[in-house]
Amino acid sequence: MDDNKAPEFIGREALTHVAEQVGKQIIMGPAYEDPELLDRLGISVISGVQFKKTDHLLVRKGGTTRRKKVGTPVENKIGFLKERTLIAKLTWNRYKDNIDNYVETVFGTDGKPGGDYPMSTVAVEAILKSYAEDLKSNLFFGDMENEDSLDEDKQKLSLYDGFHTDMAHDIADGIISVQNKNLIPCDAISAPTDAHDSTPFDTALEWYTKWDGRLRQQKLVKLHVDILRGLYIAQGYANKYHGNAKVNYLPNGNFTVPEMPRVEFCPSDAWGVGTRMMATIPGNLQYGVDSENNQSFVKTQFGSDEDAQDVIFQIQSIQGTRIMNPLPSAFVMSDGSIAENVINGDYENSKLVVTLDGADEGAKVQVNGQDYPKALEFAPNALITLKAVEGSAEGHKVFKQWSNGKTEKEITITATGMPMAITAFYQ
Repeated sequence: MDDNKAPEFIGREALTHVAEQVGKQIIMGPAYEDPELLDRLGISVISGVQFKKTDHLLVRKGGTTRRKKVGTPVENKIGFLKERTLIAKLTWNRYKDNIDNYVETVFGTDGKPGGDYPMSTVAVEAILKSYAEDLKSNLFFGDMENEDSLDEDKQKLSLYDGFHTDMAHDIADGIISVQNKNLIPCDAISAPTDAHDSTPFDTALEWYTKWDGRLRQQKLVKLHVDILRGLYIAQGYANKYHGNAKVNYLPNGNFTVPEMPRVEFCPSDAWGVGTRMMATIPGNLQYGVDSENNQSFVKTQFGSDEDAQDVIFQIQSIQGTRIMNPLPSAFVMSDGSIAENVINGDYENSKLVVTLDGADEGAKVQVNGQDYPKALEFAPNALITLKAVEGSAEGHKVFKQWSNGKTEKEITITATGMPMAITAFYQ
């Protein structure tokens, strides 16, 4: 181990570079914070040049073709174009920290910006992650009219209009309606009364039969429900068929049933709490980020009136949502009620960064029995087992010690609830 290496402030230029690199991901909001959720719910993400496109929905009317009769003219409008805009709004936040938290021993770099600063990167990410989480909270229940609310919880949901607000606007404009067959009433789905009650599944199935036939024929349809409704429907199915062996539970948490072969039930907390259901084709719900706008950025400011050692991160981004096609061939919703299920809290998980110093090819560190691939998150007070593995080539370097002073190849540490970094030294 090189005794000349000592922890030091990585420098203003390096910290600015770290913040900018992390910020490019953070401004994507839920697409950064929980990309698996967006994929599971069939929500597409548009950004960059794609975001700047103006999309139009071509409405066509079928079923007007007739047998030809000589002398009888046929006049039929092919349809009309309707612009479906994605309204995006600028949001921002400022976070204050101290440069004392960006002191680390830098390995594998000559200290220039762009080097490897794993601990500082994790620290910046931990600070800015709350920004992405706040944006995610607005994904379904965001309503810009909440900005002037006296209710603090409502103010949290005023960053941009979410999907439920988009639906409300389309209902007010008459685009989503019973007449247009994309608003279909449905009895409220509640818990089965006993082990023989199949009502929850029967109700969902009956609602499904009322959809536009073109929607049922789509290759895949995502059916959004809250966590409870998803549980009740699965229980009702089990009661109807004396066991839910036919329920196909997917690895992502969704499920399907043979009676609705093209439908994927997507229960989620993000959808809210209530009896409302919605079904649509994948990609029809769009989350957009104007990532190329010069108002989308993360910038750093050093020094404040209180402390010359302070560093302030300012993050801004422009985002919004859109239901691209609300026609019954691609979209349908029920008349049930829905309420937000949003929690903006503290982020206490520890993110662990593992680095190797002086190691040759084949050397690695295992975390809880798995090869370390990237920074990992652990709940506070979780036990983490680390094992240093040496290379197998002849004359390979041997493990010497961990940066916490322990010399055993396998050690156990406890997650603190704060970012953590540990280095395995070889010689």
